[in-house]
Amino acid sequence: MRAGSRIIAPEGFLNLVQGTVYHFLVSDGRRNRVRLVEFKDNGKSISTHLVQLSRIYFEEAVENGWLLEDGEANSSPPWLIPIEGVAIDCLEDRRVSTKESYEQKVNKRFAAISSLIARRDEILGSDDPDGLINAHAKAQRPHQNAARIRLWFYSYVVFGQTKWSLMPPLHRIGAWNREGPGLTKKLGRPSRKGKRHGYRCDVVMQQHILKGFLTYKSPHKTQNKIYSEILTKEFGCVSIKQRNSNVEYKHPKGEPFPSFAQFRYWIAKMMTAKDLRIALKGTHGARAKSGSEGSFADNLINVNQRIEFDGYNISEKLSGLTEGSAVDSFCVVRAVCALSGMILGIGFSEGKENMAAYRMAIYSMACDKVKLCEQYGVEISAQEWPSAGLSGDMVLDRGPAAYYEVEPEINWLKSVELTPVFSGQSKASIEASHPRKKKTLGQPSYVHSRLDFVKMAKREILQVLKDNKISDAQLRMDEEMILAGVKPTPHNIYSYWSMRGRDSSIGVPFDVAVREFLDVRPAAIRKDGVYFYGRKYRSHALVDTGVFDLVAQKGVIKTSVYVLVMCVRHIWIEVKGILYELDYVRTARTLQGTIDISLRELQDIDKMRRDSAADLRDERPAHEQLFDDRFKQNTGEDWDAGERILGRPSKGGAALRDTADYNRFRGVTK
Repeated sequence: MRAGSRIIAPEGFLNLVQGTVYHFLVSDGRRNRVRLVEFKDNGKSISTHLVQLSRIYFEEAVENGWLLEDGEANSSPPWLIPIEGVAIDCLEDRRVSTKESYEQKVNKRFAAISSLIARRDEILGSDDPDGLINAHAKAQRPHQNAARIRLWFYSYVVFGQTKWSLMPPLHRIGAWNREGPGLTKKLGRPSRKGKRHGYRCDVVMQQHILKGFLTYKSPHKTQNKIYSEILTKEFGCVSIKQRNSNVEYKHPKGEPFPSFAQFRYWIAKMMTAKDLRIALKGTHGARAKSGSEGSFADNLINVNQRIEFDGYNISEKLSGLTEGSAVDSFCVVRAVCALSGMILGIGFSEGKENMAAYRMAIYSMACDKVKLCEQYGVEISAQEWPSAGLSGDMVLDRGPAAYYEVEPEINWLKSVELTPVFSGQSKASIEASHPRKKKTLGQPSYVHSRLDFVKMAKREILQVLKDNKISDAQLRMDEEMILAGVKPTPHNIYSYWSMRGRDSSIGVPFDVAVREFLDVRPAAIRKDGVYFYGRKYRSHALVDTGVFDLVAQKGVIKTSVYVLVMCVRHIWIEVKGILYELDYVRTARTLQGTIDISLRELQDIDKMRRDSAADLRDERPAHEQLFDDRFKQNTGEDWDAGERILGRPSKGGAALRDTADYNRFRGVTK
């Protein structure tokens, strides 16, 4: 037991008061006595009371539980515990008046007891320590208060023997009850409108302010608007124009009401800062102005353990396929690993964000990335995008993704989380990974890109590789990764954890990914290929199945195929339960730039082809009649002039003479 240890007597012991806290001072082994000191603090003043016990009785009481040590020893006086651990410089900065610093105050007190501290053993070993301290106080010039000197001396000896235990409890100044029933005067500094202007904000007025604020608060209202509604609807005030043209609130019956300053002060005092921010700015506005509550990656141990999805719209206007005019771009949906920040999947949707783009992003996650990029006509190496597989924990954006149907047979998906509306911080990893565009002031403008849909999709795929390679991910780095020399990029962080088996990805066969996540569209199988919106597709594997021979016997077979909406370089067809990948059949005249087009562009081309064929059908009779008329004008006879006669042509003399004349005309002689 050391100096400062707290001692209590649960049932009382000798001259100790039951339940009172005493601080162990010193044990004198030569005179067999123990001294405890009680610090009495009534809120206004602090005094000391020295207690002396027999060492034998004290040790027996401790062993038998008559005296108990109450926790650890205090390192500072009880009245200084509220500011324990606070830097002195910080306390100095809080003060309004600095005529005398804390350092000066403490040094002055220490100087008053310095000679007593030098004689500490003599004083504590005497029969009457309080008498020696009192005599010292009277011997000082000017005289010192004996009770104050005793308090300083015992505080210094008991609480760590540091001069900072002599700090005055100035932090308790002003902590008096301002809500007493006898107080009717308005508190605080006088108003600039006059010493007696305004009313005292008592408990009743405070409750009216709080009630009115909770009733009329709204993130769409200013504090002035809320204050006005509280005064008019809660307090019954009216707005009156004075003779000096000033306008102010008055109560018809002269009853008290708060000023705007009182309203703001008491609302801030009666509500927590967080609740007040939510009331004035709304939930999302308050979160935007609040500190970070930590990273989602702090609770993750594997890559692919949690995946966040979100979409953004490309700002550039694209070039149309036929006329090259400026057309609206598309939405890009990306999937990001919450631990590494690496982009694991990408999907596209023409126009607004839709569920097809989310399914395409999930499909791209499941695929081998070399094969995926080849489907868009982009060649990459396996090391550039080293991820394949799905995650069991997906965070989807509320909106189109809210209609994602989780079928019972999907056994890889453990949970789907939908974020709150307009809550970017709920999926901060993906929100922070979106490409940013520099905003400029001035006249509105737009960028007319020379890229079409597919070329822009290729650019976005390369943008994924770029972001994975150069994004700053220092906040995701652990010390072991720094020591291992890992560069702070999402690609390197993902590779580091994945190579160590810290990978929660779930492998999905390619055919399952195609059937589950790609769009299904109608097609037709003819004897020379599979026709999809007028474009022909074939593959050697499909030819070997003999399906085209069967079609040649039975005609056209209607079927359906799986397609990537943004690029129709390949399609997939299921024949007898087996999935086949078909390639676009190119001729020697096919331009390289027309190989990769989007589904919408293919549909536009097919519509133009059908419209052209329909126009030709409509114009054919008119064209035939036009040439019939030209023939009649030239010959005087109809195109089909003549008559149909039954039987065979005659072989008589007239026929023979006409044949001979015709032969002479051709120069034929027999």
